[in-house]
Amino acid sequence: MGQTRRQFVGTAVAAGAALGVGVVGVRAAIAPGPARLALDAFVSDPKRLESLRRGVAVMKSRLPSDHKSWFFQGAIHAYSDALYQDALARDAKLSKVDSNRYWNRCPHFGQASADFVIWHRAYLHYFERVLRDAASDPDLALPYWNYALPADRVFPDVFGVKFVDSQRTRTNPLYHPNRELAFVSGRLELSGAIGEAHAAHDAANFFHEPGVPGLAGDHLGPEETQIGLLEQRPHNDIHLAVGGVVNSVNGAMAEITTAAFDPVFWVHHANIDRMWAEWMRNPGKRWGTMPPDDWWNEKPWVFLDVDGTEQSMSRRDYLELESPYDTISGAPSLQLPPRPQPVVTSSAPVRRGTRAEPPPSGAAAEAAPPPAPPPPPKKAAPQQRQLISDAGAVSLTPQTAAKRSVLASVASATVGAVAGGSANRDELESAPRGGSLAAPQLGSPGARVFLELSGIRFDRVPSSGFAVFLDRSNGKAQQPVGLLDLFGATHAQMPGMAMHGAAQRFDVTRVVKSGAGPFTLRIEPYDLLVTRAGNAASQRRDAVHIDSVKFVVVS
Repeated sequence: MGQTRRQFVGTAVAAGAALGVGVVGVRAAIAPGPARLALDAFVSDPKRLESLRRGVAVMKSRLPSDHKSWFFQGAIHAYSDALYQDALARDAKLSKVDSNRYWNRCPHFGQASADFVIWHRAYLHYFERVLRDAASDPDLALPYWNYALPADRVFPDVFGVKFVDSQRTRTNPLYHPNRELAFVSGRLELSGAIGEAHAAHDAANFFHEPGVPGLAGDHLGPEETQIGLLEQRPHNDIHLAVGGVVNSVNGAMAEITTAAFDPVFWVHHANIDRMWAEWMRNPGKRWGTMPPDDWWNEKPWVFLDVDGTEQSMSRRDYLELESPYDTISGAPSLQLPPRPQPVVTSSAPVRRGTRAEPPPSGAAAEAAPPPAPPPPPKKAAPQQRQLISDAGAVSLTPQTAAKRSVLASVASATVGAVAGGSANRDELESAPRGGSLAAPQLGSPGARVFLELSGIRFDRVPSSGFAVFLDRSNGKAQQPVGLLDLFGATHAQMPGMAMHGAAQRFDVTRVVKSGAGPFTLRIEPYDLLVTRAGNAASQRRDAVHIDSVKFVVVS
């Protein structure tokens, strides 16, 4: 059943969205919205703060099947079974929504990791339009939480209080009950390393190059993708810190399936988008390993706009759909190549001078050969994926603050078979035992080497983050090859959803090529939250288990 754009206006918008019916919108250009302000400046204006609260409250009051409701917008990112069942009990129409088309769309499920920044920019854009409509305020824009500033590493008060009046009669729509209590109460704050996120800020490339991590990640498929520096930190670390890492159990922000239902999600992601926009203006930045035009021009996502129309634009369009920020001016110094010019076929009018001649007709048309179809896009040569050595399973237990430096090699002393692995028996049996990884034999100079950790899981979110090191036999100190994606591992129980948390890869090409093996895996905890004096918070002894540690060579 089709509907016109006009039929979506008013209450019919919600019904159309609930049935999964929409009209694909086409826009030549999208005007930028109001500037996004730093959270401190935003909340200093009572009218702005009240508008934000009003918009969120109105969205929460709408039926879950309404595409402008809080539930629908949060489910676009991801949703849990418990949240769905609760929403369904309040609104039977929810069962008619095309969930496969509109929900669980966030690229945390094994897609090309560079989609992370692009998809979330689009998500913020359409959410902000819905929020503005709900608040009846055309000047409303999402604020951003700039935790790089020391004064802003505490949890923002306007999101932490349950009531907005001294009589405790008016509930704060920005409040969420399932957060890290020590952080919300002000006893702990973010560590400086997380807030400043130097690795992301200093990244030279947007995309990864072999052995050189980039800001955004890879445009490759799930077999070779590695998450970007911005997603590792501060993005993932903030999710875990807010979601509950010391005295809560798997808070909302720490779970992919519940994160977008916490209002603080939006000011966190506004800051991630701002950091990306700022990075694009820093001198000396490069694209890195650039994907083909087909990747940029692909339209992989569908969003419902505020008027109920479906919107599907290309990655290129969403990259250029940058919101204005109060601290950013001027065009990005890093520009995409020019858009490809449309191909003129014989069926289109041919312009000669200032006159447009129509296509041939009659006998001339019969004699004219049909236009040749465009050549199919070139596909990359299949990549060889080979298991070289396997160090078996690993269990990690964060140490107390006084013993944090003792955590050294945690590679298993046994070599275990990997279910579904692509290695042959001889390679597994030739791997050295004793907790080390043999140096892989590279088949070509251009081969990439990944350290793959698979089956990352835990019972509750750990109290620490974990940095991953690959040490060589010469004992020379190494920089970490990356951070464990514990945020990505929180939805391992969801059927049919692959994700980088279950099989996380780190490009160790340069490490492997720069020295002889064998190599040893070392994983060290780091503080997500610290006391106001900067001291480490007390650590829970929650175990993280990794089923398999291995090298994978892709050539």
